[in-house]
Amino acid sequence: MGMKRYKIAMVYLNADDNVGVGAGYIASVILQHEHSLTFFNTNYDTIEKIIENVLSVDYDFLFISTNTLFYKKAFDLAKEIKEHKSIKVLLGGIHATILKAEILKNNPYVDFICVGEGEDFVIEFLDCYDTPEFYKIQNLGYLDEDGEVHINSIRPCTDLSRLPKLKWDLFPATSIINPGPLPGFCYVFSTRGCPYRCTYCCNTCWLDLYQTEYLRHRDINVVMEELHYLKDTYKVQTFYFADEMITFNVPYITELFHRVKNEIGLQYGCMSRVERITPEIVNLFRETGCKYVGLGIECGNEEFRKKFLNRHMTNEQIIYAFSELRKVPGLKTSSYNMKGYPVDYDAQLTKETLELNAKLNPDFVGMAIFFPFPGTKLYDYCIENDKIDPEKFNSVTNYYTKSVLRES
Repeated sequence: MGMKRYKIAMVYLNADDNVGVGAGYIASVILQHEHSLTFFNTNYDTIEKIIENVLSVDYDFLFISTNTLFYKKAFDLAKEIKEHKSIKVLLGGIHATILKAEILKNNPYVDFICVGEGEDFVIEFLDCYDTPEFYKIQNLGYLDEDGEVHINSIRPCTDLSRLPKLKWDLFPATSIINPGPLPGFCYVFSTRGCPYRCTYCCNTCWLDLYQTEYLRHRDINVVMEELHYLKDTYKVQTFYFADEMITFNVPYITELFHRVKNEIGLQYGCMSRVERITPEIVNLFRETGCKYVGLGIECGNEEFRKKFLNRHMTNEQIIYAFSELRKVPGLKTSSYNMKGYPVDYDAQLTKETLELNAKLNPDFVGMAIFFPFPGTKLYDYCIENDKIDPEKFNSVTNYYTKSVLRES
């Protein structure tokens, strides 16, 4: 078992010039185990090109990684290929993890789904395929011959120390060095997971699967090796730790950020939460040369934020966090906000959000449009109150251009 080598076409459905770390690690694991892999990224590869390639090459499997924004494109791609070729299709990503049975019942062109994290699963999938053990492997979802859905038990979440090096060269250099708020902006990650349950975020699904074990930290020596590689290989000027909760573990970031300053010698930034901006962390930013911090505000109405979004920081805490960060020499701040909530007083919420941002005076302001992701409490609220326009929901591929809610 495990000796057979397969030929795999893997499609990362995406419309941004970025590095898809989730899909990238799956691809890296597959290549580490010496399977043949062709990696497609729909930000660069057209669907037509992918279909032409998959139909002309003798692949054993088609693996598709997608989130909710691209699920319809994923199903259309699988349908087009399966109508012309016999090939097994495996779908992975948050959309498959959340909707499981619904996907298998309604999409006959998808043979298997991966529920949960996929790095360990995908190798066992390939090792056990064509063996009696295959249909017992954890994280596997499938339909049996009688049309009955089977969702197997979930394995423990991935041990990050066992991951191979991410194959950054799966992505073009323009994805690795991003046109961000600071020069030579490179997104990196040293943790995985978030302990919070915001009502608009799919993170609740992962917490339901893995509980408190979901927040994990990579070995700092491994992170440093990766940063050295990126600095030597690409024109990095700023490392941005885009982890959802990197500032959750103060001893961890204390060592990491000091080593970035002393061993890498480049400026860095990170994402954080308002509640984590303490005098200790602000002083750490000052000592280690942090130049950028992004904080989620989402809404300027404190009561709405608490009751509707399950975000419990006060406006006073938000104002304090931004004022303290402004005291760090050269540090720029960004606030992340949302509008288009599924309530009839959304215009008033937006007004309050803008008023709060005027008080904060961040260097950068991001404004997203609320998107109801399946598996979230706000999605359930939208379904219960018939707020979603199905045609818009099936066509929108980002949350910056238009709302998918019905017009009131």
